[in-house]
Amino acid sequence: MIRVVMLGQPFWSLRFADILREGSGGEVEARFLPPGDLARPGGLRVAMAADILLRMGYRPGARTWRGRLFDGLWAFLRTLNPRAKAVHYWIGTDVLHTLQDHRSGRLRQGPLRRAQEDLHWADAPWLVEELAEVGLKARYIALPVPLREVQPPARLPAPFTVLTYIPDTRPEFYDGPTILRAAQALPGIRFEVIGGEGAWVRSPLPNLTFFGWQKDVRPFLARASVVVRLVRHDGMGGTVLEALQAGRHVIYSQSIPCVTVVPYQDPEALESALRGLHERFEAGDLAPNLAGHRYVQEMFDLQQRCDAYLSDLRRHLAPPALMEDPKP
Repeated sequence: MIRVVMLGQPFWSLRFADILREGSGGEVEARFLPPGDLARPGGLRVAMAADILLRMGYRPGARTWRGRLFDGLWAFLRTLNPRAKAVHYWIGTDVLHTLQDHRSGRLRQGPLRRAQEDLHWADAPWLVEELAEVGLKARYIALPVPLREVQPPARLPAPFTVLTYIPDTRPEFYDGPTILRAAQALPGIRFEVIGGEGAWVRSPLPNLTFFGWQKDVRPFLARASVVVRLVRHDGMGGTVLEALQAGRHVIYSQSIPCVTVVPYQDPEALESALRGLHERFEAGDLAPNLAGHRYVQEMFDLQQRCDAYLSDLRRHLAPPALMEDPKP
């Protein structure tokens, strides 16, 4: 039995704990440990019994008071349980902030240096490249999005509809102005936005509708022809994987198979890509994205990723091979 204790980002820690328990065939016992639990004897016992201490999305070396506090807590746990091995799971924004601090000379080097011998997983291949810039060697294993069994439709739904996600709190990060400009330039295309009410839009458009936060995106995905995700920085976008699995076309600011790549903050490129897809749709020449569906089914199989996690954990826990005595 491998006992994994997770600290850090609660949403993904709880989800990942469930995934490890269910996908390991009973080999892994995983749980999320909120920092407040460490003030209780039971929480300390859990940490002391861990074989793996896993840090989810909370980066080492941050100069904020929260970052310093978490680094201190992490160092305390490593001292409390010196036999436990450490794992870091990088999920997106944590890498962005680490790069920003590194390039500005603000990254605290001590915590980062101590993490270099730990095991590092990254949620996207471009995160692996970015982490290499700060001296960390990571392996790409995308965080499992709970994809449902979805079959592509025989044809894309009408009318041609664009679906995107823009929260009111960060419209710039999710390239809201570029989406707004595309909706203005393409009045014959319907745009639907989930995640926010559009409080940042001064002049509403008749073809741009905001639906606020949605717990279930399936009804929106069912009537979408194309999903747009343009972000300043990203892990492996879950909405992208869901859209590909559903056979929808995807416009994404990151390069992965079966998507149309449009750079962040490039309105002309977005308008051109959407205009081309719309023209093909109106001509009856735009079929569902079956290649995207196959890609997700093959590359993001949950059990394959669980097997990869287990392989890495077993290797990380294995004692170093004993050196043979040289022959006389």
